[in-house]
Amino acid sequence: MTLLDDVLDPVELAAAVGNGLVRAQRHPTLPFTIYNYTEACQYSAAWSPVTLACRGLIVDADGRIAARPLPKFFNHSESQAPAMRPDAAVLVTDKADGSLGVIYHDGAGWAVATRGSFASDQARHATELLRTRYASFTPPPGTTVLVEIIYPANRIVVDYRGLDDLVLLGAVDIATGRTSGPAAVPDWPGPVVETFGYATLTEALAAPPRDGREGLVVHFTETDQRVKIKYADYVRLHRLVTGLTPRTVWEILAAGGDLDALTAPLPDEFHTWVRGVAAELTATVEARAEAVEAAFAEIVAALPEGWGRKEFATAALRSEYRGELFLRLDGKDYRPGLWQRARPAA
Repeated sequence: MTLLDDVLDPVELAAAVGNGLVRAQRHPTLPFTIYNYTEACQYSAAWSPVTLACRGLIVDADGRIAARPLPKFFNHSESQAPAMRPDAAVLVTDKADGSLGVIYHDGAGWAVATRGSFASDQARHATELLRTRYASFTPPPGTTVLVEIIYPANRIVVDYRGLDDLVLLGAVDIATGRTSGPAAVPDWPGPVVETFGYATLTEALAAPPRDGREGLVVHFTETDQRVKIKYADYVRLHRLVTGLTPRTVWEILAAGGDLDALTAPLPDEFHTWVRGVAAELTATVEARAEAVEAAFAEIVAALPEGWGRKEFATAALRSEYRGELFLRLDGKDYRPGLWQRARPAA
């Protein structure tokens, strides 16, 4: 029996939940809670031991850990990726393109949750598969078994040609957190994620991309750390599928919307890109706002005593920001016009 407090600092976990970095979701009918990092955590890159561990962590009403998933891991090129020895021993597997499934016992039998939900469409579909097709399967004692949920209605980018199954990814020792590849679950009766013979990260990075696949997962077996290698073509296709463009980011910012709604369903790699686009657009608008204020101050300083709107107009009409200058004169918000000027090309 492993308690949640044995794994995570309860004060830090409560703070992460309170700050909106971790979401605690109750099972709709049973006394279980699942902890998952939020879109706000992803977007702000607020990674800590707590947020990294909350990736589908399931706890019962007595605080016992019912399932412990793999901790969050990053693309090899991201700043949050661990220091990696290029010659260290690794296990390299396929980066499956579905939904992570976390197997747990709900008191009546084995069930599957997704990273943040007990009752998502993917979780319900996976539980049905597990309890019918693989009803005789029992995870090794003290471990959490992890699978990729793949079926046609859950297609992301990769076309698995009608595959409807649970693909074994690996397992986690609940007490220690030590993770293992698919070989740790020898009695799994279903499909298993493909394993490659690359001995080091250097070899994995040098391997040619595979057509129609997402990428690779590299597990450093000595340090028990992982990184992803995502193929550039997959990232490009994912952006096309989701309609993610600079124009999309601009539309949300210009309307005063929340980028979390845009980034919520996206892999972490896209969050960095969205932040970069948003920062560039915001900087452009702010620079132009400073130019408007400077032009306004210069015009007013040069006008004669007792000036009126006519005198102001004579000077303002010579400025490229004349529309914004008149709004500034009237005490109105001129930033919407600046956002329109910053609209990216299609």
